[in-house]
Amino acid sequence: MLVHLNGSHVSRMDARIDPFDRGFIFGDGVYEGLRAFRGCVRSIDRHTRRLRESLASARIDFDADRLGPLSESLLRANGLTDAFIYWQFTRGTPAPGQPVRARVPDALAPTVFGYAMERPPLERCVEPGTTTAAVVEDLRWKRGRVKAISLLGNIMGAMEAKDRGAEDAIFVSPGRSGTMTDGLVGEASATNVLLALPGPGGTPRLVTPDLDSVSILAGVTRDLLLEHQADIEERPVTVDELRRANEIMLCGTNTMVASVLTLDGRPVGDGRVGPVARRLAKSLVEIIGAELDARVAV
Repeated sequence: MLVHLNGSHVSRMDARIDPFDRGFIFGDGVYEGLRAFRGCVRSIDRHTRRLRESLASARIDFDADRLGPLSESLLRANGLTDAFIYWQFTRGTPAPGQPVRARVPDALAPTVFGYAMERPPLERCVEPGTTTAAVVEDLRWKRGRVKAISLLGNIMGAMEAKDRGAEDAIFVSPGRSGTMTDGLVGEASATNVLLALPGPGGTPRLVTPDLDSVSILAGVTRDLLLEHQADIEERPVTVDELRRANEIMLCGTNTMVASVLTLDGRPVGDGRVGPVARRLAKSLVEIIGAELDARVAV
């Protein structure tokens, strides 16, 4: 595997980052995860916009418009066409003589690191993945829209879920009572959440937590589905609705669409991949396929 490090492609074994890099010392950085199909990075404009917003919030000096060219170069260097691409941008490393633990350091050159790993082609993503989940209280920070590399809270939540026999955590913020009883649903440890709720006449009502009710990431895959699926409603979602849902789905750049089969050990719906998850997965593949076809035509 060749990784990108500060402008060069080097083998993983030869990549060296200073131990005083602020990403290591403080978790002081942001990241972006992308997916490539057929040699093209999907939704690059959306990813670039989100990275630009994260960099501006963290006040890290890097040109987000380089994200696309850097990603394509990394794919070519590794001979990949279908891949997950990860980029990390830290504030950088203090020069010798500069304070290592200054909370507000002098201007630094950011550390830029990226890697790409092979993933299934688009055609294999039409079938939803599966997972299990547990409800975990959201004790993380309140700037969830920043795609920060400080993911300890997510990791601790996922570990708590594993201790309870689940593969992932769905974070819930305490409600007005200060307890989880009337809490609001946020996101999973690395994905956004969608619910299919019982609707009139048996027609499911699709909902996803809105970005104002809880501090969560504006996922690119979430945005794509919202743009193309008019029946998905953005609004506050309660933990009671989560527990009553006929289907619980997770969506993300790497995950695509996955069905939660059990929540806190109890089956969701009939405990199998549901029709809404299949529809959304098929729709997402079609959306991305159309995007790729349009780029090839151009």
